Amino acid sequence: MDGPTLMSTAPTAIRLGGEELQDQRHICALVDGASQVDALLVPFITAGLDRGDRVVHVLNPQVRDAHLHRLADAGIDVDAVTASRQLEVLTWGDAYMRGGRFDRLAQLAYLKRMVTETHELGYPMTRYVGSTEWALEDKTVRELLEYEARVNAVVRNQPDVFVCTYDLNHHSARTIAEVLDVHPAAIVGGALRTSRETPMASARERLIVAASQLFHEAGILATGVDSIISAAGVAKATFYRHFPSKDDLVVAWLSDRRTDWLADVRHVAEARATSPREVIPLLFDAAAEWFEVDGYRGCPYLNASVEITAEGHPALPVVRAFLDHVAVQLGEVAAAAGMPDPEDFGRQLRILMSGAISQALTYRSIAPFATARETAVLLVDSASSD
Repeated sequence: MDGPTLMSTAPTAIRLGGEELQDQRHICALVDGASQVDALLVPFITAGLDRGDRVVHVLNPQVRDAHLHRLADAGIDVDAVTASRQLEVLTWGDAYMRGGRFDRLAQLAYLKRMVTETHELGYPMTRYVGSTEWALEDKTVRELLEYEARVNAVVRNQPDVFVCTYDLNHHSARTIAEVLDVHPAAIVGGALRTSRETPMASARERLIVAASQLFHEAGILATGVDSIISAAGVAKATFYRHFPSKDDLVVAWLSDRRTDWLADVRHVAEARATSPREVIPLLFDAAAEWFEVDGYRGCPYLNASVEITAEGHPALPVVRAFLDHVAVQLGEVAAAAGMPDPEDFGRQLRILMSGAISQALTYRSIAPFATARETAVLLVDSASSD
């Protein structure tokens, strides 16, 4: 193969493990040992390079050189496609474990940047393959599963394909079951299985998930009940059995723990910090990453408060309760950092965070978070010098 060749004709079908992918874009591949990994991935990678796609493969550093030799044996001019960046074979330390630990928000931001970079380089799509044997401890597995669940939002409406390999020899049966639960599709025993072929979530759960996607993408007022019903795959009678009105669904969505973005942001900031005081500026860094990964769609609660103008709407108390919750959470961070009057400090941080979110939404930029971060540091320094 003479290096990258961009497609000039209609793209051919994308196949993985002998199966033709339709709209599946995030797939877990359950494999049994290295030989099965090679049999599954080498044809997928070589076909992608021949097709003109960009391939990014993240694997165990101990097998990187052997993998490159196998690609060369399959007819790939490894030097040429590497030089053009059509092929990038990375190790766990280059991607998942940058800095020696897994950070799910940072990894999601990395995926977003990588996809953008693919199009900047002139390639039509990314074929991303990542192995997961680095995640064997329970805490790391929890982080990985939360990350995998968020990947679905990253790949939504994108042509790119993300394949995560899980070796059955390394992961527990419980982990594999949870992995299957968070992926829309899986290669199991060499066969493609979609989420439609596994036990479905409850109708109520599907309605909340559909509402979350549609409200966040199009807005509450622009999203009709019929579109939610269609996206959730339920009957109209089923909708009204769970939610007597659209307003009730809005309340359920805002009350759902997954809508609470602050919990994730605080967790990431505290995990990165080397001291309680460092958590405060890192909150704004983590919030910027969340905002970017989420596609610059803003805070669901602030967005709802703008859209919903009727004072008696049942969602408004939920929005206000969340903003109070934000002040409490940030007050806890301030107290741990030793700030005087942490309750008031938490309210100040809430104003900074809300302002940064609103400005970032307006300008479609994460730069306001950096300004808010600098202001937060000045407040910390001022409080410390008093």
